[in-house]
Amino acid sequence: MVKSIVPCSFYTTFVNNPSKSSTSAKMDENIQKLRNYIISPELPIHNPLPEIIPRRFDEMRLLHIPRGAASTKLVPRRDFITGDIVEFIEVDLEDVGADACNSTSMRREPGLLEEATRGSAMNFPFWPGGLDEPTRNIKKLNIDIDLGAELLTLPPGFHKGYKFEDSNRQTNTSRGGTSTKQDKVNLLENLEKDLDVQEWLKLTEKPTVEAPVTAITSSTEFKDLEEHIMNAELQPVLEISNTNTKTAFCSEWAEMLDISQPITNFKERIPCPAMTYPFELDVFQKQAIIKLEERQYVFVAAHTSAGKTVVAEYAIALSQRDLTRTIYTSPIKALSNQKYRDFKKTFKDVGLITGDLQIDPTASCLIMTTEILRSMLYCGSEITRDLEYVIFDEVHYINNPERGHVWEEVIILLPDHVNIIMLSATVPNTMELADWVGSTKKRKVYVISTLKRPVPLMHYLYTGCGGKSKDDIFLLVDADGKFLQQNYEKAVERKKEMQSKSKAGQGGGGKIFVSAKQDQNMWIGLIDFLKRNEKMPVVAFTLSRNRCDINLQTLQSVDLNTAREKGSVQKFFLQCLQKLKPPDRQLPQVLTLKDSLERGIGVHHSGILPILKEIVEMLFQSGLVKLLFATETFAMGVNMPARTVIFDSHRKYDGLEVRGLKPGEYIQMAGRAGRRGHDANGTVILICKMQVPPAMELRSMILGQPEKLQSQFILRYAVILTCLRIESIKVEDIIQFSFKEFNQKLQLPIQKKQLEVAQDKFSQMPELGEHLQPLCRFYELAQEYITERQRLMKFFLAQPKVAKEMKVGRVLIITQSRHYNKLGIILAIKSTQGKDIVYRLLVLDHQFNTSDHKDTFHRGDIYYKMVSLTPQYKFFQPEGIGGHSVIDITAIDVVHITKNIIKVDGDVIIRNWEQRQIERFKDSPPGATVVKAVSELQQLNQSYIDKPETLKFINLSKEVNISDDNELAQIRYTEHLWQQLLTVLPHTNIAGFEQEFATVYERKVLERRIEELKFKNSTKNLSLYPDYCNKLEVLRALKYIDDFDEVTLKGKVACEMGQNELLITELILCNMFNDLEPAEISALLSGLVFQGKIQGEPVIPEKLKKCVKEFEEINDTILAEELRHKAVIESDNRLNFGLLEVVYEWARNKPFAEIMKLTEVQEGIIVRCIQQLDETLRDVKTAAIRIGNPALQSKMEDASTAIKRDIVFTASLYTAL
Repeated sequence: MVKSIVPCSFYTTFVNNPSKSSTSAKMDENIQKLRNYIISPELPIHNPLPEIIPRRFDEMRLLHIPRGAASTKLVPRRDFITGDIVEFIEVDLEDVGADACNSTSMRREPGLLEEATRGSAMNFPFWPGGLDEPTRNIKKLNIDIDLGAELLTLPPGFHKGYKFEDSNRQTNTSRGGTSTKQDKVNLLENLEKDLDVQEWLKLTEKPTVEAPVTAITSSTEFKDLEEHIMNAELQPVLEISNTNTKTAFCSEWAEMLDISQPITNFKERIPCPAMTYPFELDVFQKQAIIKLEERQYVFVAAHTSAGKTVVAEYAIALSQRDLTRTIYTSPIKALSNQKYRDFKKTFKDVGLITGDLQIDPTASCLIMTTEILRSMLYCGSEITRDLEYVIFDEVHYINNPERGHVWEEVIILLPDHVNIIMLSATVPNTMELADWVGSTKKRKVYVISTLKRPVPLMHYLYTGCGGKSKDDIFLLVDADGKFLQQNYEKAVERKKEMQSKSKAGQGGGGKIFVSAKQDQNMWIGLIDFLKRNEKMPVVAFTLSRNRCDINLQTLQSVDLNTAREKGSVQKFFLQCLQKLKPPDRQLPQVLTLKDSLERGIGVHHSGILPILKEIVEMLFQSGLVKLLFATETFAMGVNMPARTVIFDSHRKYDGLEVRGLKPGEYIQMAGRAGRRGHDANGTVILICKMQVPPAMELRSMILGQPEKLQSQFILRYAVILTCLRIESIKVEDIIQFSFKEFNQKLQLPIQKKQLEVAQDKFSQMPELGEHLQPLCRFYELAQEYITERQRLMKFFLAQPKVAKEMKVGRVLIITQSRHYNKLGIILAIKSTQGKDIVYRLLVLDHQFNTSDHKDTFHRGDIYYKMVSLTPQYKFFQPEGIGGHSVIDITAIDVVHITKNIIKVDGDVIIRNWEQRQIERFKDSPPGATVVKAVSELQQLNQSYIDKPETLKFINLSKEVNISDDNELAQIRYTEHLWQQLLTVLPHTNIAGFEQEFATVYERKVLERRIEELKFKNSTKNLSLYPDYCNKLEVLRALKYIDDFDEVTLKGKVACEMGQNELLITELILCNMFNDLEPAEISALLSGLVFQGKIQGEPVIPEKLKKCVKEFEEINDTILAEELRHKAVIESDNRLNFGLLEVVYEWARNKPFAEIMKLTEVQEGIIVRCIQQLDETLRDVKTAAIRIGNPALQSKMEDASTAIKRDIVFTASLYTAL
């Protein structure tokens, strides 16, 4: 029954619904087509060509020209008197079609609105000021088209033609018979003919005695008129400096202003200041403001707390008055936040740009780190157009080995219209830095330095240990900078007395050490002394994070705040903690610091959470923290002076070794002592825990000069790739304009002049004839042979085994000046450290000493050594009965060392010779010892001439037993050169050889000199040029650029990276991140940013071990290429996976308190690592967009979102409160 129903229903459906049946048939047909497509690939369906619609031929398309941007425009020319338009003139437009992706011109089209602030890595930077702009290619073309004599006036196939001659004639006649060239108005000629102008020139011209005043017949006085007009924005707005302003020192591009004299007419010079101050300005501040009003470059190198910020504030006020922008750069992000708060109170219209935050980026004053500004300049930020001032605070940070190069890059990249203001602590070579900036930007820099601190410092030694000795303090350097030696000796004596008591108490000798209890007593005693003498607040610089924390725990019993102050601290602390989640408020570090701050004691170092550091800084500024334990970073630019500064040690660990503080480091920290307007002087105390440091160390540390500013410029891969991508800006230009190459750049004008003189002299020399070509070949071989022989001889004579043979009495064959291949006896050996060993020899000479007669043209020692190689000078034959001389030689003058030794008394011979050099003893006969030595030497020389084989030489190669392959190859090469020389030596055995060879020698030497000068004037002479070439080879090997130095896709991706360009690019393009989760990617990339140290091996989750191994393999591949091409000297470990597990768990949303249990690394270090990691994630995200990988882009966004939370990314109190 059921079986019969089913077919019936199916039949009914099929008949009643024919549409369904057709659909089914169509599906079957499609399935069949798909099956055939897969199974039978040879079907025509796989060839898409038949499906392409052929293009229809349309001959009219040949006449269609796409519209281009207009390259000219019409401007009206008006009548000078009536103002009526006389005619329209067509003028050329510059930078037609220029935009951010193809031009460095300021006239280019603005970029995208969303890229206005930070720019884009695909943009071109604006043209750096000071660099010579590239000449336009169209101007380089020398177009000279010869059209021939017979030109067609009727095109083939046309019925009518056009005669250009008739048209020109008609045009000329219609204009009164004058040509178009004559129709142009010569403004300069009209000006010169103007009677008023002539009278003015007569008045302004200074009469001279040498030449009478003559009428102006040429336009030379006006030749730079157009240039002055075009560069008007670069000229001073106010010529205030033309008054009698004394200068202390001046060079071509830098000028030091004299601030020893007061400026009495400041208000007359600046009648309408951009900003006024409620206090009287110092002289250096007034000088700086005057130069700012003139729109000049200013470099203020002033003592700590002198008031450099006034200069920055006035520049900001000027830009706001002029409706332009100012960028204020700082070396560290924390200082940027503080300056934002300070300037916001004064100017209101202030913005802040950091790696992860932008506050009001359209403000007239923007605050950022120098790295952010560098990125903006490379990315062609539109902000640069409106920029009038860039203020570099703490510019002496250019000395920083890791980051100093950033300041150099930014200064080089800044455009012409931007005025540079540099603020710095006092450094010895301010003029050198200013001269470099001035020569780079082609603008004069005015240097203003303070003579002394506004609040003088007094330096003390503290030898107390608590108890009765808590007042043991000795003044070491007074306010006038005088070192008090007597007080130093008293301190040493007192310390020894206390140590002897301590030893007696401990029951005898042994090494002296300070226990934790003694350290606690010392601090308690010192704090009591400071309180009684009203020396609070205090910054105690403890140059170790661990010691800072230990000192905080040690002083748990000390309370420096009143009940009212405790309440204020507690209220402020709790208010700030409202920004944190409740679990984060219970972190051990938060609770510990809350307790200590209530007692008036704080701690400040990189291991503290950023929000806690800001709380400490604000409480210290408000006077609620009386004692602050801080590391060196607290002194970097933070304007938080104290009454007293304490050093718990004069030594620090710098990552490589434990060393004494340098004068610059000491002054930077000690400068925090003494509050202007509050303290008569600042107090600096050095604690002597173990013993009093040596007086020389203390004197140099306290009174010594800070380190000179030195270039730390390095050539980054990103810079090379960016310049290669842009093409118009050359890498060589960036290198040449760096501070590192500045001294070499100063020599260029002299070297260019020398090259011109040498080339001029060379052009006047006669050409060498065909008969002199063999001598040219002899010169080239001899030059190379002598150079290699001298190098080898210096090497041999420095070996101990050979040095033993070089003793008094040893017979040598030497060549020096006109002493050709002479035998000589060693009389004495003089050795001076750092210099070549000098050998004093007795040598044979002619009866009448011809070597005393000087050549009319001294051709150099190398000339005589070449001549000595010729057959006619192989042996020395004395003239007459023979003579002798005593000469000094070095290793390069030695030709052979013989096995012969003649016993002589060297000192007697030397004294006798020196006596006979005196005028009245000149005719005295030589002594018996001299005669005997000369006689033996003459006999040996004669036998050598008669039978050369009788004189045996020491085989230096066998004596030294050389194993170094390079030295062996050098010896073989020298022997090969000698064999080649033997083939050309017969050509030297000619009459008048010396005269002929002198002609060849002079020309060849001049040729070499010209080549040397050309090299010195070229970019190849730059010290960083070899490094540039090596890094280019690395980029080629890794396919970042092709064989034609065109940047590939990999190179464009690397340009997006802020750091570790090559490694991150390789990781992206090898698809390493494609199969990983966002948390895993974050954990792996933390290995690039973490720089701390951990105990033991890092903990790596099992699933990430394989990725870590691949990560390290890619890094090793890059490093191997760098080592192979000598782009790096040694293999430094760039990867540090010490926080991999911590970051991995944080990215998986674990609370901060839990991840702190996984490591001993301090909270602040972890936060800093994760914040830097976010910048790296943003770089990878940008690269993913560039290569078109939306999946990776999404992962990077998820990874960034996962780590940007809670206490790690809490907003700064300076921007929030």
